[in-house]
Amino acid sequence: MKFFTKLIQSIKMAMKSIKGNKGRSALTMLGIIIGVGSVILLTGIGGGTTKAITDQLSAMGTKLITVSFNRRFTTRTVDFEDLTEFVEENPELVTNLTPYISGNAQAKLGNTNFSTSLDATDPAYETIKNVSLNEGRFISQSDVDNYSYVAIIGTYIQQTLFGGMSPIGETIKLNGKQFKIIGVYTETGDSTETSQDNKVTIPYTTAQRFLKNKTISTYYLEGASEDMIDISVDSIEAFITQKLGSDSGFSVSSVSEMLDTMDEVTASMTSLLAGIAAISLVVGGIGVMNIMTVSVSERTREIGIRKAIGARTTDILLQFLIESIILSAIGGLLGVGIGLGLGPAVEKIANMEYVVQTNMVLLSFCFSLAIGVFFGIAPANKAAKLNPIDALRSE
Repeated sequence: MKFFTKLIQSIKMAMKSIKGNKGRSALTMLGIIIGVGSVILLTGIGGGTTKAITDQLSAMGTKLITVSFNRRFTTRTVDFEDLTEFVEENPELVTNLTPYISGNAQAKLGNTNFSTSLDATDPAYETIKNVSLNEGRFISQSDVDNYSYVAIIGTYIQQTLFGGMSPIGETIKLNGKQFKIIGVYTETGDSTETSQDNKVTIPYTTAQRFLKNKTISTYYLEGASEDMIDISVDSIEAFITQKLGSDSGFSVSSVSEMLDTMDEVTASMTSLLAGIAAISLVVGGIGVMNIMTVSVSERTREIGIRKAIGARTTDILLQFLIESIILSAIGGLLGVGIGLGLGPAVEKIANMEYVVQTNMVLLSFCFSLAIGVFFGIAPANKAAKLNPIDALRSE
C-alpha cells in the first residue's frame, strides 16, 4: 500500500514537472512520436502492399500451376499432346490444361493505331484463370479447330476504338489482319494504355499461324486439390524431366508456392521498414535521456531538500524514472494516433491499400515505454545518488 502511495505521488510530481516545461517536454517527445508514427505507417503500407499482391495471386486460383519452357537450353521438347497425356493419366493430380502464347500486336481501326498485348490460348483458359467477361463469349473449341480469326478485347480497346459502345460483331485489325470481336473482358485495371485492360486474346492455333511461330513456351494447369499441389508440381517436374532427359530448360511453379515466397519477401520488407523507422525511436530515447539529465541538473536543489526531509534514494530514483516513462508513453500514444490517422490519407493520396498491423501498433508502443525505462535509468540513477549536502549547496 505504501509503495502505491509513493508511486501515485511520483506520478503527480512527474506530471507537474512535465506541465511546467511544456515546450521542452514536447520537443523531448517529438522523436518518440515520429518513431512510433513511422513504424505504424510504414508497416501499414507494407501490409497493404502484401494484401494487394496476395489478392491478385489468389484471384488467379490457388490450384493454378504454371509450366514454362526455355527452348534455348534443350533441343528436345514437351508439347501440348505430351502434357494432355499427363493430365489424362493423372486425374487425381491435375484436372485441366491450357496452352498460352503471349506477344504484342498493332491494333487498328480507321485512323486509330496503337500497340496492345496479345494473348493466345484455348477454351480451358477461361476456367483455369477464372476469366470474367463483361459481354460476349470466350474462345470455343470450334474457334481453335478452325483457326478462327476471332478476338476478345480489353476495356481500354473498347473505349479507344469504339467509344465504350458494344463492339461485339465488329472487326479490328491486328498486324494488318482482320479479327472479329466476340467478347469484352471485365475491367481489371483503370482502362489505360499501360493497364491489363489493353489486351487482345485470340485462339492459340490462330496465333501460331498469325505469328508464324508454333512454339508454345507456357502452359497453365489446374490442380485437382489444393492439399496436393506440391505433389502435383513434383509429379509434373518428374514427367517433363523424363521426357526431356534433363531437369533444366523448364520451370514448374504454383500460385501457392508464389504466395509463400511473397509472404516471406514482404515480411522481410516490412521488418526492414519497421527497423528503419525504429531508429528514430532510439534517437528519441537519446533525446529523453539528454533532457532528463538537464532536468536533474536544474533540480539539484529540489533533490537535496527532498533527501533532507527524509526521501530515500529509491524515492528519487522512482520519481525521475516515472517522469521519463510518462514522457515516452505520451509520445508513444501521440505517435500511435498520428500513424493511424495518416494511414487513410496515404491510402487516398498514393492510391494504395493501407492495412493496420495491430501487432506492430502494440509493439511500437511497448518499445517506446522500454525506451523510456532504458534511457531514463541513467539520469534517474544520477539524481538518486546525489549527496544531499552538495545538492543543497547548489544554486
